[in-house]
Amino acid sequence: MSKVVVRGFFSRKLRAFLTGTAIALGVCLMAGTYVLTDTIDRSFAGIFGTANANNSVTVTPHESIKHQQTTSLPSIPAATLARVRAVPGVTLAAGTIFGQGTILDANGKELGSGGAPTFIASVNPPQFSSFKPETGRLPSAPGEVAVDAASAKRKHVRLGDTLSIVGRGPVQRFHVVGLVLFGGSESLGATAALVTLPEAQRLTGEIGAFDEIDVKAAPGVSDATLRDRVRAVLPASLDVRTGKQQAAKQTSDIKDNLGFLRTFLLVFAYVALFVGGFIIFNTFSITVAQRTREFGLLRTLGATRRQVLRSVVAESLLLGLFGSLLGLALGLAVAPGLKALFNAFGANLPANGLVVESRTIVVSLIVGTVITLLSGLAPAIRATRVPPIAALREGVELPKGRLARWAPAFATLVLVGGGAAIAGGLAGGGLALLGLGTLLVFLAVGLFSPRLVPPLARVVGRAVQWRGFSGRLATENAVRQPGRTATTAAALMIGLALVTFVSFLASGFTASIDRAVDKQFAGDLIVESRNTNNQQPIPAAVAPTLARVPGVRVATPVAFSTGKVGRDDVQVTGFDPRSFPGIYTVDWVKGSDAVLRSLGPSDVVLKKSYASDHHLGIGSRLRVLTPSGRRPVLTVRGIVKDNGQLFAALTVARDTLRTQFGQRDDAFDFVAYRPGASPAAVRGDVDRLLRRAFPSAESKNRTQFKDQQAQQFNQAALFLYVLLSLAVIVSLFGLVNTLALSIFERRRELGMLRAIGTARSQVRQMIRYEAIITALIGAVLGLVLGTVFARVITTQFDGYVFTWPFGRLVGIAILAGVAGIAAAALPARRAAKTDVLEALAYE
Repeated sequence: MSKVVVRGFFSRKLRAFLTGTAIALGVCLMAGTYVLTDTIDRSFAGIFGTANANNSVTVTPHESIKHQQTTSLPSIPAATLARVRAVPGVTLAAGTIFGQGTILDANGKELGSGGAPTFIASVNPPQFSSFKPETGRLPSAPGEVAVDAASAKRKHVRLGDTLSIVGRGPVQRFHVVGLVLFGGSESLGATAALVTLPEAQRLTGEIGAFDEIDVKAAPGVSDATLRDRVRAVLPASLDVRTGKQQAAKQTSDIKDNLGFLRTFLLVFAYVALFVGGFIIFNTFSITVAQRTREFGLLRTLGATRRQVLRSVVAESLLLGLFGSLLGLALGLAVAPGLKALFNAFGANLPANGLVVESRTIVVSLIVGTVITLLSGLAPAIRATRVPPIAALREGVELPKGRLARWAPAFATLVLVGGGAAIAGGLAGGGLALLGLGTLLVFLAVGLFSPRLVPPLARVVGRAVQWRGFSGRLATENAVRQPGRTATTAAALMIGLALVTFVSFLASGFTASIDRAVDKQFAGDLIVESRNTNNQQPIPAAVAPTLARVPGVRVATPVAFSTGKVGRDDVQVTGFDPRSFPGIYTVDWVKGSDAVLRSLGPSDVVLKKSYASDHHLGIGSRLRVLTPSGRRPVLTVRGIVKDNGQLFAALTVARDTLRTQFGQRDDAFDFVAYRPGASPAAVRGDVDRLLRRAFPSAESKNRTQFKDQQAQQFNQAALFLYVLLSLAVIVSLFGLVNTLALSIFERRRELGMLRAIGTARSQVRQMIRYEAIITALIGAVLGLVLGTVFARVITTQFDGYVFTWPFGRLVGIAILAGVAGIAAAALPARRAAKTDVLEALAYE
């Protein structure tokens, strides 16, 4: 039997290649994801290891809230440096600065890549310096700057150029004296400007303070011993580590922060593998039906049902191994492509070389092979029901299994289970439960789809029946084998349903922002960072400076931070109680604008969803852990329902956000004109002020702000479309495979059509129309299912406006039809070349 399996597998090379490719595409994205993220992790580990190699001990502020991104950590007072220098065994200790800022070239364009942060760093003593000149030298005087070599080369910055840097105050200008490497690497995944320590402290607003203290041990004193001595003289609000521990901590933080990247990409890989499972099931179902005489002959020669089962399972195993190995090889090529994709969307991550862990190989081979085996198991069981008599005559249909009559009930059970899992995920069960429910719903629709094919085929078949004989025959062919058509369409349905869902999200979020701006924003301008992709803040000095512009009635800041209530992380918004209520219309559930105007340092306003989930009301008290390590107790004074997504779970006064949470920067500012002021004149004055003093910020009116938000949502949707296209491509391989196997099965029929006068062009048209009908069935199912998903899931979004992206939906349907034509190109040509005499004499 093993020889029969191997010979049978290699005698069907085209089927093996097309089916193996379906699984390989999913495996290649999974393998490419692991290779890319492992390479990034290894690159950062090398960078941080080199950067901390000369540090015996490192002192940093303690992170009260892990991995929070919206608030800077507290600074280290200069007095702490003096205490560290007095510790026995310390030969050198130096304070450093490494804070966020904005760097612009001579033309006012940002030096950053758009999606990555930009930093201001100080020049350290040579014994500690992580930066090494590649060209030029390190800054040694005021007005000098060195920039990382990767950003300089990307933006064509040269020695002698002038750069503008904005930190927490007005812009300052510097001359480039060097291009530097960080930890021996051109790119550190961000943009950095290196200036002298006093300049860095002034730019970041940390005069007399530091972000980190680096310590060098005296000869004969171990790093661990010195760490313990330093730890003994410093408060618990500071962390003390050896250089190796600090490098490991930084590497671990980056790995955790980028963990979402691996999970995000793996989701799309498993979607492609799930689609590939439909293709494999369909292919084996067709081939088992076509090989009834072969299996019947094996049974006649004495093969048992178990041997037949093992033979088909063995073919699945060979196919899974072939597809997984092919996918693993393709993954090595996909990893640089994924990096280039992220670079194109502004995320420039260091990835030097390719890292292929043994885990990548093992997981890729196991996952691809197991999915292939599971997908081919049902057809393999069906092959065991071929009777020996099938070897003596043609047209023997496989008997249905004993459980076939329960298929509708099983599909209903799966659908109910999927719906329950989605409901549980939306109720707080997490994304894993939501994803499981989605897969179950897809599977249930796939099980139901054979009963949906006949009516759908006749409806969508009208799109081609006007073409006459070929169109009518194509419709009948699609209905002839509803299970085969349904499985092929279901594979396409999955990708198109997700594309539809993303289209609804992008359209709905855009409409939600538009409505909130029109309904709730009562101001005239919104001032925010030029770089909105990485949520770069703007200096807190912008708002009070704008308030002094003639014709400006009010300029009020909005800031965000993070806190922790119990074990839960919560987002926190900060407003100026005096100026905010008149510029933004608040939808109060409990309370009024008077609550905001009187908001004290220990008061908080809650978002309705957060208050409901935690059973909180007016007068409730919350103890919040802040990024600065403080634990203020806040009293609930109001509850709001926010359609503009401006209010976070907790809202406090802006001063509270600064003093208790350590948030010194603003997210954006709202500006309103004085009555009777000329809008053009005031806007001109505001823009001139920003260009002169704060070039990292820019103003937008309502229309510009809404357009920018729409552009961001559309860019995110485009990125998801690119990743989802892999699932659609996999389904097209399934369509090609199904048509190719169908043509082989219908050789006599095609020969008869040619014999009675059907032209080759008509045969090609018929096959194309079959593909179009199948693709449109998948499009209809995908559009309906994606719409249902969007409608159900978005009910959980406060203030979400459900809109119909008709243009995109029509585009998806057209794309499906075009994809069907493309998939049918080779099978249609092959069908048209069918030899009449050979087909009619075929046995």
